[in-house]
Amino acid sequence: MKKVILYLSLMLALVPAIAQESESMLNEQYRAAIREYLEQDIANRQKTMQRRAEQMLVALPNDRKLYDESLVKINTAITESEGEDGVRTLDYMYVISYNCRHIEGYTDDYPQGVFDWDSSNSCRAICNLTKTFVEGVLDDYFRAGKQVTIKIFSTADGSGINNPLPYDGRYGEFRYEPVTFNGENLRISVDSQSGIANNAQLAYLRAQSVRDYLMKNVRNLQRTNNEFQFVTRSYADTGAYYRRSSIAITVHDAFRETIDLMTADKIQDDYVDFNIPQSLTSYENAYVLIVANDDYSHAFLPTVPFASNDGEIVRRYFVRALGVPERQVKVLSNASKSQIVNEGVRWLTDLAQAVAVTKADGTVEPQANVFVYYAGLGYTDFNNASYIIPNNLNVDEIKALQPKKVKGCCKKKKRKAAAMAVANYDIRLKPKESARFTQQLISIDQFCSMFKGYPVKNLTLIVDAGMDGRQRNGAPMIRPDRNDDPKAKKAKRRKSNMRADAVVLLAAEPDKTAYSFDAQHHGFLTYFLLKEIKGIAPNIESYTYQDIYEALSRKLSKESALQGRWQEASGLSGGKYKDGWQQLHVK
Repeated sequence: MKKVILYLSLMLALVPAIAQESESMLNEQYRAAIREYLEQDIANRQKTMQRRAEQMLVALPNDRKLYDESLVKINTAITESEGEDGVRTLDYMYVISYNCRHIEGYTDDYPQGVFDWDSSNSCRAICNLTKTFVEGVLDDYFRAGKQVTIKIFSTADGSGINNPLPYDGRYGEFRYEPVTFNGENLRISVDSQSGIANNAQLAYLRAQSVRDYLMKNVRNLQRTNNEFQFVTRSYADTGAYYRRSSIAITVHDAFRETIDLMTADKIQDDYVDFNIPQSLTSYENAYVLIVANDDYSHAFLPTVPFASNDGEIVRRYFVRALGVPERQVKVLSNASKSQIVNEGVRWLTDLAQAVAVTKADGTVEPQANVFVYYAGLGYTDFNNASYIIPNNLNVDEIKALQPKKVKGCCKKKKRKAAAMAVANYDIRLKPKESARFTQQLISIDQFCSMFKGYPVKNLTLIVDAGMDGRQRNGAPMIRPDRNDDPKAKKAKRRKSNMRADAVVLLAAEPDKTAYSFDAQHHGFLTYFLLKEIKGIAPNIESYTYQDIYEALSRKLSKESALQGRWQEASGLSGGKYKDGWQQLHVK
């Protein structure tokens, strides 16, 4: 990876403090994908090392070659541990060992009573191979300052030592040093004056000779913080053979830098909530209304997953990526029809009039580019007209929306909670009930017509809501009972009667489901719209609606289909834009 990314500090500089929890969730979200990549990467590296080891062993001089049935084996793994601070880390483990299928008459072990690494063909081989790999294939794991545990396994046979063997002190003088010998934790001492009197000391010096080689010859280990552990054994029943050494190296938190970079890359490339680009220019003539409705429990309707997050992140994009002044962006959460009309639309129309320019001839020149974004529930009636569903619905007049009485629950104050627990969201409205229901809703046509007669330069309505009677997860919700009205089955889709300069982007056609992109915590339409803006933000002025619409539609369709939630965005336009809206510019 060649990108230089300021990881945590940059993210925190770009988003409010509330995003810190989302960042933690994001790391967990990508953890599995990154772990899979790392597992595959170390598997490939292991294959490379095993292949190179075979080549290097074949190329050894005759006096240093290993017996044909002597095998050097390399194993690698990712292990997980928890530090003192409670943070989980991924560690890298490298193990190189030696074994022999048949030992009668042949040996690559140490000569009897000898402990120097260079006196054993097998030990020399694994030491040299370890140097080659740690300095080459594994170089990026052994970064300066890493905590490394090096465990050296060395053995002695069962031959007794009748007279002390000489030790010249080349690896140091040892007094009560910790060691695991034959499975027990012991303290061992070896010095040049007393020499080697038993197999525990002999095996320990074999391990120390390997440690000495690694520290003097492997340059990467000279920049890491190393802890050595020694595991020794004396095999009493193996005769004169089985004098071997092996090495296990664990690099703690080996993948921190890789994980940080990969996560940051994913955030940069995929996750729209972070690293929102900063516009270099202000969008002074843009005015934005955002309506994010996720809680419909008062009407015994399901919640809308991620609608709240949709609204918040869309707000950030308008302010940061498009440069709209913060005071010119209004967010309404769980808004009623009255709030949407009086606090939202009226706010926009007042602003449109306030900033319009009256020319000398009395004509009014519009200046306001108006954007309205909605995330929530939607509905399509018997006439195939599409609506957004505001909050605070009055369900008293609509029998189908009134939950059935719950057995054993008679007190009014418990009615709502109990009813929600057994709510049946597959609600089908009869024609009269549908008519009463839609009176409380706002149709797409009506929404656009609210701006009729006001000096609005351009009007863009973005609706991330399903109109087909299904939730974002595809489960049924509320829809007209067309079986009750045979004529309705043949009803054609109503032609939208919008104001001439309106452009509407719908998450899906009225008879198609609009899903959520669960991994990204957004509706599909919202995610891909923001992702597209994120990618083109520095040059967004040069992109048309058509450029953006075609790109997001293509990517949305592909990803949703891959997830088994195929969805296609839909674009509508009014009179004067009917044939030319594609060439409009967002900014």
